[in-house]
Amino acid sequence: MQRTMLMLKVIAAAMLLVSPAHLWAQSGETTPTADWPQWRGIHRDGHVSDLPQTMPPMKVLWKHPVAGVCDAGIAVTAGRVFMADRDERNDFYRCLDARSGTEIWVRSFPNTREMDYGAGPRATPLVHRDRVYALSAFGELFCFDSRTGKTVWQKDFLKDFGADKVPKWGYCSSPLVTQGKLVVSPGGKAAIVALDPETGKTLWNGAGTGSNYSSLIVGVFGGVEQIVGHDDASLGGWEVATGKRLWSIAMEQVEPPFIVPTPVNVGGKLLVTDQKNETQLFAFGKAGLIVEQPIAKSEEIAPEVVTPVAVGDLILGQSKKLICLDASNKLVRLWAEGARTFKADCHLIVTQDRGLAFNKRGEVALFSFDRKGVKVLGEKKLCRQTPMHPTLADGRLYVRDGEFLYCYDLSDGQ
Repeated sequence: MQRTMLMLKVIAAAMLLVSPAHLWAQSGETTPTADWPQWRGIHRDGHVSDLPQTMPPMKVLWKHPVAGVCDAGIAVTAGRVFMADRDERNDFYRCLDARSGTEIWVRSFPNTREMDYGAGPRATPLVHRDRVYALSAFGELFCFDSRTGKTVWQKDFLKDFGADKVPKWGYCSSPLVTQGKLVVSPGGKAAIVALDPETGKTLWNGAGTGSNYSSLIVGVFGGVEQIVGHDDASLGGWEVATGKRLWSIAMEQVEPPFIVPTPVNVGGKLLVTDQKNETQLFAFGKAGLIVEQPIAKSEEIAPEVVTPVAVGDLILGQSKKLICLDASNKLVRLWAEGARTFKADCHLIVTQDRGLAFNKRGEVALFSFDRKGVKVLGEKKLCRQTPMHPTLADGRLYVRDGEFLYCYDLSDGQ
């Protein structure tokens, strides 16, 4: 009996070390709204399982003071909120209680350097099992114990990976975990690098030149699971197991190189968007190799910093309006909506028929949509000017400006 009880306790303890997000991601089931452990949610695609049918009252459940404006998004998992922050002297990495907003731990690191648009972290923290991975604008990568905030290990992109300089607008690509590998984009001698999440040991280096500002994704393309993203000159795919570069496509860029939107997996095809190249949809052939010429292009969506979302064969993106393109028909525009919220850069969170748009002015819009059109269900002002992507977890919407991190109740308004 005692042995049975001991085994049950061991199993329970082990389960606590595996975040619910990790379990759902491995199962392939519909994304729950209980967790948002990384950039753009569990699957890095902006999808959640549910949104309200009507615009809720949007009550502020709590707010927590912040040190200033910060680009980095918020991660939420297992009832804890993880965020980056910065004042004029230090970078901060904080852990809060999701229910109350009470600070559980905080780590600070000196940072008196300057950079356009502020010198604070840009990358969204990644929570995987009992670890938090956070990246500063200057390439300092930290692995924290999620329970205590203790530093487990840390790396410096310039010193450890041969990067010759910090990108003009800082390191922005949010860390990715796949197949037991932590993947980051240091630039320098390797476009991307895979590390052991537990020790920080380098597992492989992925060929390429420099880094860009877009985050990486992982997906099955052309029958091969691969990591896809941008270096400073091209779009590329890398084999997950070895880091071998499978393909490369040169991309037109402004000077200095500047591509921010994350690539999007559209049913095994690849959608890429940016201000210079607008929107392109690529297909794949055998052995995971991309077909060099895009199968469709569109001038309708050409974002500077925000990423579209794919819902089946519908592409929702923002370019002064909310625009819907048909990925099954040469990216033809199906509809456009010019409500106030959609006139400024918008980050999108979606289900199969509803969406939430949050813009840089701190305004949010709830809307329903299908192939035939869109209906705005309500718009509200939530905070002051902000560059960050919102986070939705357990029916709570997290947004921030230069004064507070706000936790809003997103319960259904019915």
